Amino acid sequence: MLINRYAGQHDLLDTLAIAAAEVMPYVFMLVLATLWFSPEPARKKASLKAGGAVLLGLGASYAVSLFYFHPRPFAGDLGLGLLSHAPDASFPSDHTTFLFAIAFVLAIEARTRAIGAVLLGLSAMGGLARVFVGVHFPLDIAGAALFGLAAATAVQLCNDGASRPGKVLDRLASIRLPGMDR
Repeated sequence: MLINRYAGQHDLLDTLAIAAAEVMPYVFMLVLATLWFSPEPARKKASLKAGGAVLLGLGASYAVSLFYFHPRPFAGDLGLGLLSHAPDASFPSDHTTFLFAIAFVLAIEARTRAIGAVLLGLSAMGGLARVFVGVHFPLDIAGAALFGLAAATAVQLCNDGASRPGKVLDRLASIRLPGMDR
């Protein structure tokens, strides 16, 4: 594997890749929490939609894993594994589906487009880091990006303000949190 072949050769690169592979979802959760605590209903709504896209994307990923099993690189003695991981299905990457679902929703939304663009780059970085550390193949990451995009698109299509989900999201996003009346 071309990306993984550099694993184990540079301590700093290994440390950065492990951090990107493991910590990135927490960074994204922090971004969503920050958006939720924003006084702007559009940002709150974007965080809710991103959460919905995550659930949808991970649900679809789980469904695929029930019917299609592709072993992880370390299961076939391919490359060097820098992380220990359960030998479950490799395709698509759940971590990366999580990242891309959030990033695509935020990139689509007008009020969060800049944040979404940054998160798209971080999603790609997190996905490549998972290949670098030896727990995924590149196609697992590409598949996760497609699952994230599909989930984000589905959430956007169901978000018409006149639809029931759109009305629920609008109501939730209008919740005023104590101390947030700026």
